Amino acid sequence: MYDLDRAIEELAKAIDETRGHQRLWIADEHPLSSKLLNLLSDQNIYLISNRRDQINRARDAGLRAAFSDFDLTHPEGAPWDCIFFRVAKEKAIVHRVLNSASEVLRDTGTLWLAGHKDEGTKTYLSKAEDLFGCKAMVKRGKDQLFVGHLDLYKRGEPLPDDNYLELRQLQMSDSESYWTKPGLFGWKKIDQGSEFLIESLGTLKPDLANSRVLDLGCGYGYLACRAAELGAQEIVATDNCAAAISACRKNLKSFNSENYLCIPSDCADEVQGKFDLILCNPPFHAGFSTTTELHRRFFSAIRNKLKAEGQALVVVNQFLRLNNLCEENELIILDQQRDSNRHFDLYRLAHKG
Repeated sequence: MYDLDRAIEELAKAIDETRGHQRLWIADEHPLSSKLLNLLSDQNIYLISNRRDQINRARDAGLRAAFSDFDLTHPEGAPWDCIFFRVAKEKAIVHRVLNSASEVLRDTGTLWLAGHKDEGTKTYLSKAEDLFGCKAMVKRGKDQLFVGHLDLYKRGEPLPDDNYLELRQLQMSDSESYWTKPGLFGWKKIDQGSEFLIESLGTLKPDLANSRVLDLGCGYGYLACRAAELGAQEIVATDNCAAAISACRKNLKSFNSENYLCIPSDCADEVQGKFDLILCNPPFHAGFSTTTELHRRFFSAIRNKLKAEGQALVVVNQFLRLNNLCEENELIILDQQRDSNRHFDLYRLAHKG
């Protein structure tokens, strides 16, 4: 499915060096290979992830796994002997995990941390030394890859994590505010591509009052909320990320409608039924890597969830071309628009025939 991230690959090699029954692997958006999942299962290592796809694949491989927004608490309340963590993109998330690890590890329990220098790993290891009261044992590899481990001896002052666990309401424009949090795509602003999609939606004037709408990859829920404001009869917003689900649910709650739902799912796999209109601003990063695989999965979801006479509006950076993906999924491009700043393209899609 994906090439295994090198930092994860090196981190996995440390498994044989660990002892203890209570071991935890933390997975965010960096993809895990089937080989690694099988290894974790064989070693009886527990997994938590804020990504629905990681949890589904982990459980399919026989792992005990929990979907959460980085709640590292042992399911039975016991302390962990060892925790494995590949550095995330968002600093607040890394600080949150380091702080939590210092709380849920037993005394002299071990945290293994891996990542590249340009991802801040060297700095994180230094901060973890102060937090854990010990010197990190660090191995350096190719491409400035760092793999280090620390034993918890004395809990220091928590690292600033921007109150990661808390949703906060931010004023995004003169008239719009949304509940959001660090780690979400564009969490402090309205994404220009999504804004362009909504502007075009107002021009196209679909029959939203009689439409079932899917916000595919909803983030904190901007597209879903704007569709609600425009009078959509029914909305299902879905995302792979636990934090996105939490924020989007809170934002949709303000509309006080039982017809507006937010469902955690990997590319709408767990969403029932088909839709008159699909709105989508798809991601193209998995962890620190750019990948076309994510776009393929989103377009497969559009094909599977779009009604025969329905339409999908998909906005992407203008350098991306979607013709091949449409062809692969038997979708046709009804029209294509470029925003005035020439940053984004909006595709209006339908089923062939």
